[in-house]
Amino acid sequence: MKKDVIYVDVEDEITEVTSKLIEAKGKIVALVLPKKCNLLHSAVNMKILIKTAKANNKNLVLITSEKALLPIAGANGL
Repeated sequence: MKKDVIYVDVEDEITEVTSKLIEAKGKIVALVLPKKCNLLHSAVNMKILIKTAKANNKNLVLITSEKALLPIAGANGL
């Protein structure tokens, strides 16, 4: 199964990340989030990301050191 890695920049907006997710060729897509990245601390942004992944048949993986994202991701089914 092909995998892709997307490196998210601290300044990226949710629209940029979802566009990169849609363009990814692999079925499994890993998002690497930098420290102090507040993009996915919003439940709304997390839901947008998950919905985009599901709509495009992508399995999404978050790679982060931000422990605060774990409950948000888990609550939204990621």
